[in-house]
Amino acid sequence: MGLLRNFSFMIFGKGNFSRQAFAKLAAKDEWKQTNDTVMTRDLKGKVALVTGANSGIGLEVCKELAKKGASLYMVCRDKGRGQAAVDRVRTDSGNEDVHLQLCDVSSLASVSALVREWEAAGRPLHLLVNNAGVLLHEYTPSPDGFETSFATHCLGALALTAGLQPLLARGVAAGGAGAGAAGSSRVVWVSSGGMYTQPLCSTDPRLTNKDLERKYDGMAAYSRDKRRQVALAEALARKWTSSGVGVYSMHPGWATTEGVQKSIPGFYNLFKDAFRDAAEGADTILYLALQDSSKLERGAFYLDRTPQPKHLTLAGTSYPPEEADRLLESVMGLVGDRVPPVRTQGAAGTGAETAGAGAEAAGAGSS
Repeated sequence: MGLLRNFSFMIFGKGNFSRQAFAKLAAKDEWKQTNDTVMTRDLKGKVALVTGANSGIGLEVCKELAKKGASLYMVCRDKGRGQAAVDRVRTDSGNEDVHLQLCDVSSLASVSALVREWEAAGRPLHLLVNNAGVLLHEYTPSPDGFETSFATHCLGALALTAGLQPLLARGVAAGGAGAGAAGSSRVVWVSSGGMYTQPLCSTDPRLTNKDLERKYDGMAAYSRDKRRQVALAEALARKWTSSGVGVYSMHPGWATTEGVQKSIPGFYNLFKDAFRDAAEGADTILYLALQDSSKLERGAFYLDRTPQPKHLTLAGTSYPPEEADRLLESVMGLVGDRVPPVRTQGAAGTGAETAGAGAEAAGAGSS
């Protein structure tokens, strides 16, 4: 089954993930019309948080969000590289409302510190882009003892998303859930086409990639986690329907980044003529940030501004919605109480907190 999945992935990828595929779509009248309408909108008055922001697709997304006037927080692990990226975005965009947010997404303590900082600042949030990623070639424990790919892509990213969800929900309430980019809040999970090669693993030891400890396969761990990100987006989209917060996952296509060139040099060198640039890879993230929420499919997996199938024919990776819900509950169970959601003040000024959305993420809410 693995060989069939990989073969199907390569055929589907060459036809859909390449720069040639992007260029073909970009030449269509519908695409150009979207460029003239949706993609020209601004984000003034909106607050965005982007993880993995110092290079590659994350950096490109930050440049475009800043150009559109967003108040931007760039999440990076390294202060030096992060500040250099912030300075670059400020210079390129002319927007000085761009800030460095230090956080190691693989560490629950670091994620909790970020959430507590936002809680104390009383800062709003309208867009969260879960872009931080890593592809390792040796089994590496996170600060909490989990395999680092899982800790970065799933555990820490979900803890951050659930922790900040009350702020996203408050952004919807302030602006109106149906007001598109002008008034809605949303979460974008940056996944990968590699997820097509893996089924959904929602129970240990495969849930946390513990089964790979003795014979580590970094690409398998990465692809598993990218599949899990798509499933988590599905489950959160269902859980949070009543809050008005839109949750989506996306694939940038085969995009040239420093991470890709270092992590999978063989694959990159073999297909480099088909690789998009980072700006083309970031295009759909920007589209999901700007398009009217009523015209987006909640929980969908997007590529080139369009929902895509989540499974390839004969790949054997399909799962029922309940399996994605179990994954959400399992991962939130590992987070436990280490990253409590933001407590926001009630609209009437009574001091009542609004943290119910975080409880929903932990599985306490109704579907």
